[in-house]
Amino acid sequence: MVSTIRILSIDGGGIRGIIAATVLREILGGRRAQDTFHLVAGTSTGGILACGLCRPDPLSPQDLIDLYVEHGREIFSRSLLRSLPGADLVGERYSAAALEHHLRQQLGDARLADVHGVDLLVPSYAIELPAPRPNGETRAPLFFRSWQAAGEALPQGASPPEYDFFLRDVARATSAAPTYFEPAAVRNGAGQRFGMIDGGVFANNPVMCALVAAWRRYGPDHRFVVVSLGNGFLQRPISLAQARGWGKIGWLEPILSVLMDGNTDTVTFQAQELLGPNHHRFDIPLGVTPSDRHAVNDDFDDASAGNVAALLAKASDLVETQRGHIREVAEFLKAPRDAVAVESGNGLV
Repeated sequence: MVSTIRILSIDGGGIRGIIAATVLREILGGRRAQDTFHLVAGTSTGGILACGLCRPDPLSPQDLIDLYVEHGREIFSRSLLRSLPGADLVGERYSAAALEHHLRQQLGDARLADVHGVDLLVPSYAIELPAPRPNGETRAPLFFRSWQAAGEALPQGASPPEYDFFLRDVARATSAAPTYFEPAAVRNGAGQRFGMIDGGVFANNPVMCALVAAWRRYGPDHRFVVVSLGNGFLQRPISLAQARGWGKIGWLEPILSVLMDGNTDTVTFQAQELLGPNHHRFDIPLGVTPSDRHAVNDDFDDASAGNVAALLAKASDLVETQRGHIREVAEFLKAPRDAVAVESGNGLV
């Protein structure tokens, strides 16, 4: 009998994580994500959500919505010095102090190895490794994997502490968006230091990363079902006439959203082609559409009261327009998960 592997994947998107958390609240209906899915993956703000959902005493989607609504403005708050004209050209837009404070409050001292009952995967990008890799690489994508922190599927010669990190550091690393927050310095259980930036630079939609990890972890002879949560897709146009004259300075801010949006759309297409009806994608345009009246500022960092209210309204619009699909997925997830044995052997490096 073929077992079904359930995967939850959550995109990046800064303060717009309100949208994914709201849809997840509707899908779970009071159940815990760690009891419902086999694997949870999240990038950037989706990584923060994933860590909260998978901590030993899990946060609920409502807890996570409250984090954004109540503290988003504090996290995305600029000091007077950082608000001066030209300040963005010589430093990050925001101090990471408030973000790190709230990650510590929400995730405490829980570690990747403490995650149980579910597998957690969080992509980030290492701009500095403790030592060059055997092929000479000094920077590379890095995937935080709870099962490796627990000692499963380790590369030959590796030890669990090398793969174990505080969940708060995992969340900080995956959400260290260039130009917004300074890179994160995180240490593993072996004391090795890594310099990390936002996983969204290469995997803003982590579905394919999650599928590859699940294929390797559980084996290929399964049915894979993915619930993929977006945080609104961009509609703000980029004028060709303006972009022709931007140069390095002009592209500094738009390029990050272009990279993340392009990755998200590409991976969504790949997953749909690969999985067909087993790929359940929930997303919504951020501008005004015929089915709603709410336009959202698509900046990652607009945590103003007005935009947070618009994000909550946009999330409600998504729930209403996708009500039938949400009910279908929720009913499917009510059944207990299939019991699945993991594959033996080395994990992906």
